[in-house]
Parts: sequence; C-alpha cells; structure tokens
Amino acid sequence: MRFVRKLCAWLLGSVLFVAGFLKLMDPVGAGLVVAEYFKFFGLGFMEPASKALGIFMALFETILGAAVITGVWRRTVAVVSGATLACFTILTAILLIFNPAMDCGCFGEAVHLTHLQSFIKNLVLCLLWVGAYIPFSKLLPTPKVKYVGFGIASVSVLLFALWSILSVPMIDFTPMKPGAELLQEDYYPDAQVLSFSDADGNYADSLAVRGKVMVVSSYDPLKLDKGTCDRLAEFIGDAQALGFQPLVLAATTPDEINGLAADPGLLTNLYFADRKTLMTFNRSNGGVTYVDGATIVRKWASRSLPDKDTLRWLAEADSTEALVDGEQKSRLRVQAFLLYAFAVMLLL
Repeated sequence: MRFVRKLCAWLLGSVLFVAGFLKLMDPVGAGLVVAEYFKFFGLGFMEPASKALGIFMALFETILGAAVITGVWRRTVAVVSGATLACFTILTAILLIFNPAMDCGCFGEAVHLTHLQSFIKNLVLCLLWVGAYIPFSKLLPTPKVKYVGFGIASVSVLLFALWSILSVPMIDFTPMKPGAELLQEDYYPDAQVLSFSDADGNYADSLAVRGKVMVVSSYDPLKLDKGTCDRLAEFIGDAQALGFQPLVLAATTPDEINGLAADPGLLTNLYFADRKTLMTFNRSNGGVTYVDGATIVRKWASRSLPDKDTLRWLAEADSTEALVDGEQKSRLRVQAFLLYAFAVMLLL
C-alpha cells in the first residue's frame, strides 16, 4: 500500500511538474492561453494581466508538482493539490460542454488535447490524488532531507522561469519553430505563411524567403526602449556587412511607428505584419529570426543577439548544420534540467 501511495504521488507530481515546466518555457504562450480563457468567460478587460497570470499559474503548477513528488507538508499539499485538480476538472468540464474553439493549454504548445481528452486527463489525475493521499490518517511524516530537495528544486524552477522571461523558448513548439518552411502561398493546410506589407499596403512576403535573411520582429514595437532599438539597429548593420538580408517586421501601422524614428537602420527595412503572427514567429518583443531559403534556422531574444563571430559562422555554415546544432543544444539543455530536477526531488 505504501508503494502504491508513492507511485500515485510520483505520477501526479510528475504530470503537474512537467505541465508547468512546459508553460514556463514559453511565458508568452502561457499568457496567450490565459487571454483565451478571459475571452471565453467574458473577462476581456483583464487581458493586459494575462501574461503575468500565465507565468504565475505555470510557476505555481511546477512548484506544486515538486511538492507532491518530494512529499513535503503532506496534508497542506494534499489540500492545495486537491483543490487545484478540482478547479482544473470543473474548468475542462465547462470547455467540454460548451466546446469553444480554443485549446486548454494544459501542456502549453507541446501537446494539444481535445476538450474530452483534457477532461479525462484531469479525472485520471484526481484518481491518482485519491491513491496518493486518502485516507489522510495514513499519511507518513516527511524526512527532513526532502525539504532540502524541494527547496533546491524550487529555486532552480524560479531561476529557469526568470531565464525564460528574458529569452526565447529553449524548445519551440509553435508552428513556426526552427525547421519549419515559410511559404508565400497557402498551398497545403500545414503551410506557414509569414505575411507582411509595406507602408502602402503592398504585400512583400517573398522578401522573407530569398537567401539568408535576418528578420527583426516586434509584436509590440511601441514598447521597445531606445537601448533595445539601438542594439537591433547595430545588429542589422553587422548582419548586413556579412551578407545577410535585413528585414524588420512590426505589428503596428505607418502612422504609429514614430517611436522608432531615431533608428534609420530599422526604418529602412521596415514592414508591417499581424501581431499574433509575429508572436508565433518569435516570442521575444524585438527578437531576431534567421531564415535561410524559406527555412527557419535560429531564433534569439533582443537581450541575447548573436555576436559578430556567431554571425560570421552562420554566414559560412550550411543552414542545416546551423539548425541541427542549435536544436541539439537546446534539447540537451532541457533534458539536462529535467534530469537534474527529478534527481534532486527523488534522490535527496
């Protein structure tokens, strides 16, 4: 019976931890999911708080999963996790009944579930919760070392969340992830079309699929500070000197773009695109995406732009080599973090 309790707690905690971790890896995506919920419940006025709430909920779910796995404060964690699962189950039941055209966002962009699948998943988690905690009177005390493991795991998760906020997702699960092909026309259902136009409204999509292109994109350009604009303008100059074609995409209108007037390097190559498209294209507001021959190769946040040596290597390297190198490193980092976190929670 003790083994069954531990197994149920481990499975329940692992699902909560991984689900929260996947959302923490993509804070912008977590915010978009919360914004969809606000719209569904008629709370559109709360949309400005969606990203902050999305990050908080993802952080809460991840740390709650760590608490369940390590077994700290068993009774308190049992009550909190039970209440959380009850809320999730009710919420997915509402989605199942009304069937809105939205994703539950349970695992971020990594795994998409139907409303029925989400509801069944939560019912299974509720059964695991019963197996892990009922009856309360049989709950055993927690070894003190487990609190150390929980503390280390929680601090690590907080640091990872901070890194995610300042960067782009280590692994991109959006349709416009590295390796995806950009097309100028919607030839088939899975085509990824990056559509943008010039100041006169003429579409210029073909510019993104001709040769080696460095695309600077901003889904909220009026919030870019002067320092960020200066860094991006300097980056464009360095990239252009090495043979890359610069392209600047902003989710705004020609009349509202005056905030970038101090950076001619940005304005010279400026085009206009849809906000949601640019949020999918690059999660960083002021991010850079390397596209070679219509293939998305690499992405960077405005705070971590590639230096001249990296640009020189990208200019000389085969795009497939650059793509594989970047994806392998990112996946290894994610795998290493998860292995480290679970080792700390289970072995300490």
